[in-house]
Amino acid sequence: MSGSPGDIHPADRVALRVILAVGLVAGLGLTAMGVFTAITRVLDPARYPVSVLADVPVPLSGGDVIDAQADSVLVHTSGLSPEAVWLLASGDLVGALTLGAVTMSFCVVLWRVVQHQPFHRHMYTAALVAGCSIALGSLLSQGLGGLGQLMAAAELSDALGGVARPGFLFTPLPVVAGLGVLALAYVFRAGNRLQRDTEGLV
Repeated sequence: MSGSPGDIHPADRVALRVILAVGLVAGLGLTAMGVFTAITRVLDPARYPVSVLADVPVPLSGGDVIDAQADSVLVHTSGLSPEAVWLLASGDLVGALTLGAVTMSFCVVLWRVVQHQPFHRHMYTAALVAGCSIALGSLLSQGLGGLGQLMAAAELSDALGGVARPGFLFTPLPVVAGLGVLALAYVFRAGNRLQRDTEGLV
């Protein structure tokens, strides 16, 4: 007897369960490491380096290289102001919590797929949480950490011989990806409504 269209092959079900377990362990592990990093950065600022934008000429020794510049430097220091340290730690913490929220949402989605419920109402909630977490979490994480880098560059400028440049890099891709996941949440919602409307018709 053949299975229903929604059935999942046993091998696929096992693979999904393995991916779910590995993703859950890895995601929660990385989340815990991020939270630990944020706490440790506040307690011992010199333990973790801060990356600051810089304009450092790189000495050349021949070849076809015309020019080379280093655009950032990693600095271990205990001389940052508390404001800069807290901003950097806040960026680490928000990034870790974002990863944790996305991991849990990912696990909910996979679990519902394994349970033959690809359009369950929890799928909409999970996608909504994941999309908001990615978009807003990445925005806050980059913003807080970037302000910390900016302050650190200004405070370390003299110590680094004036090569540090106040500023930070912003990557918009995670925000765009988060908005894409939010759009996917409404696809799940529409699928759930369609599924309810067609129940009992076939």
